Amino acid sequence: MVLDFVVRVSHAVAGILGIFVEARVDLHFQTVVSAVASNRMHLGGVMTESELVRSERTALELVHTLAAAQVTLVSPQSKWSCVAASRFRMGSVDISLPALEAPTFGVNYGPEMRLERTLQGRRVGGCASPGHLCILPPDAETRWMFDEPGDVALVVLNRELFDRVVEEDVDLDPARVEVVPRFVIRDLVLERIAHSLLKEIFEPGATRLLTEEFAQELASHLIGSHSNLAHLQRSDRAYAMAPGKLKRAEDYIVSNLQIELSLQDIAAVAGMSLFHFAKAFKLTTGRTPHQFLTDQRLLHARSLLHDVSLSIGQIAGAVGLSHSHFTAVFTRQMGMTPSKFRDVLQS
Repeated sequence: MVLDFVVRVSHAVAGILGIFVEARVDLHFQTVVSAVASNRMHLGGVMTESELVRSERTALELVHTLAAAQVTLVSPQSKWSCVAASRFRMGSVDISLPALEAPTFGVNYGPEMRLERTLQGRRVGGCASPGHLCILPPDAETRWMFDEPGDVALVVLNRELFDRVVEEDVDLDPARVEVVPRFVIRDLVLERIAHSLLKEIFEPGATRLLTEEFAQELASHLIGSHSNLAHLQRSDRAYAMAPGKLKRAEDYIVSNLQIELSLQDIAAVAGMSLFHFAKAFKLTTGRTPHQFLTDQRLLHARSLLHDVSLSIGQIAGAVGLSHSHFTAVFTRQMGMTPSKFRDVLQS
């Protein structure tokens, strides 16, 4: 009888503790969500920095909480403005996110993984290799499911800065310009910005001016390449080259990164004359064939840098460049040497 009483009391205490823990977690979640809503209400007003819970920091912390993140690198709140970044390993493989109210993208820093995104009731799945990234919609809820916990770099841009760049650069009402969500893509500019921000966290010393310059570049790139404005700007040139011919040319380039390619060979694969191909390719993609080839070589090399068994020279050979040429091109495009890039990867 005494034993039965002790068991009942133990169960009651455990239940109370469970409710207390659950309430603490729910309270933290509601606090962060409330901060997001508060920022949304103040977007049109004027607030001092001490009054404003910056949108990018709020969104970053919200993702950390909902992903049960094991954070390894995070930008300092006091020294950075306009942008926030972190690197973390997910503790959960099923993550539901509310609208973050700030332009956000994540880059896969781990091995290849499978993932699924649900947006506005539609599900899409894919496989993300190192370097693949996703751009989150600022104003919509999403659900993310992974086959295993991933290693992710997350970058969040201040919403007010984004809106200000829209007003100043393209002279439009920010309400008309929307960031377009992207799923499992490669973008050398976004990858470089993310890695440069992680480098500044890994090696403290970044000035506020430097991080603000990265934020400005990020805003301009998102507007120019990943917004509904970009679609409108490309509409007049979208069919300068038939999609089938463009795909054949791009596939041929990507499949032959390790060899010397000629413009004539690529044009022949596309079934076009050399002159017409070069002109149509640039008009359609905004880049010359050589620029596209260089970008693809760097994207592949960036993924190979995760494999520590490969030397820098071996990676250079795998993308058709000499060691010195590869180092020069990579440094110019990514803002750091391949060796330094790998150091940050291993941080």
